[in-house]
Amino acid sequence: MKKTSSEKNHFKKPIIAAAIIIGANIIAFQGFTQAAATAEYNKTNIIPTSYANSTSISFHTVENSLLEGYTKANYTVGTIELPYYKDQMPAEKDMTKEVAAELAAQYLWQMYGADLEGQTIKMGYNAPTDNTPRPMWIADVEMKDQAYNDGYRVHAYRVEIDSVTGELYNIYLNRALKEKVHAGPDWSLDESEYEAVAKKLAEKYNIVHSAVQSIHSTGQGSYFSTNTSSTYGDPTISFQIHGENGEVALMTISRYDKVLLGVMYNGQYKYDLIRIEELIQEMETKTKIKDDTRKEAATSTKRDVPTLMDEY
Repeated sequence: MKKTSSEKNHFKKPIIAAAIIIGANIIAFQGFTQAAATAEYNKTNIIPTSYANSTSISFHTVENSLLEGYTKANYTVGTIELPYYKDQMPAEKDMTKEVAAELAAQYLWQMYGADLEGQTIKMGYNAPTDNTPRPMWIADVEMKDQAYNDGYRVHAYRVEIDSVTGELYNIYLNRALKEKVHAGPDWSLDESEYEAVAKKLAEKYNIVHSAVQSIHSTGQGSYFSTNTSSTYGDPTISFQIHGENGEVALMTISRYDKVLLGVMYNGQYKYDLIRIEELIQEMETKTKIKDDTRKEAATSTKRDVPTLMDEY
């Protein structure tokens, strides 16, 4: 059955959105930054953090006590050596990079059981932007001296947190698989199988801080570590998770072994969705202008073509 124009547009939107999201995730994980700061702290609202499980850590928890079962590792706190971060200075209300680094370490332990003994947590401060009107600390950990375990070796972690409240925005695992795995899309994939896994993980880690209301795939992608090519990598599939409380998050799991690779929480993802919708509208507007211009040019050409009637 032939699809109508509206059906085609409805089909294209999720694909465009997924492409933007997956691209943004990969770029963010590789250390690139967002646009220059445009908002001031006194123009933004502090987001309360009274979450459970994977976002239960608070500023005061880090300062005054440790999580049950957690042992602080002997790691070094460094700085992300990118020009952008040199111009970003935390304010008095922001936690220090040392406190933020420990907060990131605890998040990584909660989510991945990460042992950062002897590692370096490189920190970068991100002032508020149009895309994210909250200040953030970025924590990058390039894992050294890691052996292959369960078929993969951890290459790096990234954590992004609110620099005032400690709210977890993003957390990612990047790894190198022991065997070469084709990272291209698998159109024969049974997405329902991965959807069930994603739902179970979302509930386990309380991703949307409420019961899961709905879940759907946003598309396939891949993560590449520094020792892989564009052909082989860690093939991924991402899911948008909606909570009964109105929160929405993006989860990415591996198509290779169903390991949870990353989560973009509501605190960040809601702004990405707004920006995605804006980009889609901009693209649709530009397409309409081009179509109108072509039609006008075609009509004008027809008027200019001489006919037999023009000779009389």
